[in-house]
Amino acid sequence: MSPKLSLSPHKNTTAPPGKPSNEQGQIAIIIAAAIIGILAIIGLLIDGGILFIEHARLRRAVDAAAISAANQFREGYTISQLTIAANEFLNFNQTDVINVRVDTCDTDASLCTTPRRKIVRVTASRQVQFGFLSLIGINGTTITASAESEAASVDVVIVLDASASMAYEGGGAPDRADSPADDPAQCNPTRSCEPFESIKAVAAEFVNQLYFPYDRVAIVTFDHDPHLITPLSSDRTAVLSTLANLNVYQPPVCPTAAGLCRNYDASNNFVGFECPIFRSTGDPSSCTSSNIGGGLRVAANEFSRPPVRQDSLWVIIVLAGGPANATDPDLPSWPYGYCPPSTWVQPFCRDASALTRHAPGSPNYDADDYARDMADFAADPDNGQGAIIFTIGLGDLVRNAPAGDPDAGEQLLRYLAEEAGGSLANHGVYYYAPSTAQLRDIFREIADNIATRLTR
Repeated sequence: MSPKLSLSPHKNTTAPPGKPSNEQGQIAIIIAAAIIGILAIIGLLIDGGILFIEHARLRRAVDAAAISAANQFREGYTISQLTIAANEFLNFNQTDVINVRVDTCDTDASLCTTPRRKIVRVTASRQVQFGFLSLIGINGTTITASAESEAASVDVVIVLDASASMAYEGGGAPDRADSPADDPAQCNPTRSCEPFESIKAVAAEFVNQLYFPYDRVAIVTFDHDPHLITPLSSDRTAVLSTLANLNVYQPPVCPTAAGLCRNYDASNNFVGFECPIFRSTGDPSSCTSSNIGGGLRVAANEFSRPPVRQDSLWVIIVLAGGPANATDPDLPSWPYGYCPPSTWVQPFCRDASALTRHAPGSPNYDADDYARDMADFAADPDNGQGAIIFTIGLGDLVRNAPAGDPDAGEQLLRYLAEEAGGSLANHGVYYYAPSTAQLRDIFREIADNIATRLTR
């Protein structure tokens, strides 16, 4: 007997064509979400990379713009001029920058320091357009970058020869006082001492090229002694007033206890300078009038006067009308300064040869040696102040001294500017001016030379 087949109802689990099952719908949703997620991740990676690159480009451009603005700031440009400079630089490197802003201490107190420093901050923005992220409605964003740059301020000490020779151009012989018009007592009150008044005028023009209160100026003069007329000051008006009121050294009327004196004839006419102590003893040390070394010593010490600005450029400008023949006193042996007996004949208080140099303590240590030593102290970056020295030799006596090496003055001034402080020093430049007519161009060149060294 054959078995019976038992038939039971059977549910067909195969979905009709065109009708996905629930599982297939869920898979499709997951795949779609994954694709969107992958696209979002790709978008974030690509557009994030674009954002990073564009921000780096903007930052580099802003950095460069800040340096460009600082280069202008060192020369005293206004905020509007600095902004123009920054905009020009940014537009050259990034054509679509917006919201460019330049700030200094004058516009943002957070940039102010005491003493003031030449800090410039440049801030700029630009729009960045997205690619993939725009598919989900994020079209772009604004990025902003800011950078600060600093131009070194300058501390400059102007050292001027104010000896009686700075009134020699009043009349008579050009290299000595032999006319009433050469009398400092006559020309100082009327502001007619020449070449001194012309020197003062050009020095004032130089001061006006600096940027106060960020830059500072001190005024030092020298005759037989050095004189700190005004310490380093950030007050332009005060510095200019000091210059305007400077006088040529005015010795007392003869006879006097010591040193140089003004000599008059029976009719009270000025006939030149005299030195009674020299006439009686043969020692000229109280009669000399060009203490270049003392002027350098006083100038160099100014950079150590609080507040000390290590970040600024230290500059000394020396103008002299001849060789050094005076020094600071060294009591008790040298009450009027170093003047070895071997130099009691012309040229007074210095060797006949400008090439001869003696160490301190030598019995032959003289005014030229002292000036070179003080210049080394001023310029040496390791054992001194590290200042840059510029020198100006004015007039015929610099190259044609009446005794000893005729160019002793020029050799000294050239050493001060170009060799003092050794090979590691930041050297300046020596200039020769036959007359005051060349001084304006020389001071302008010094200003330009300083400007090229300001940004560090």
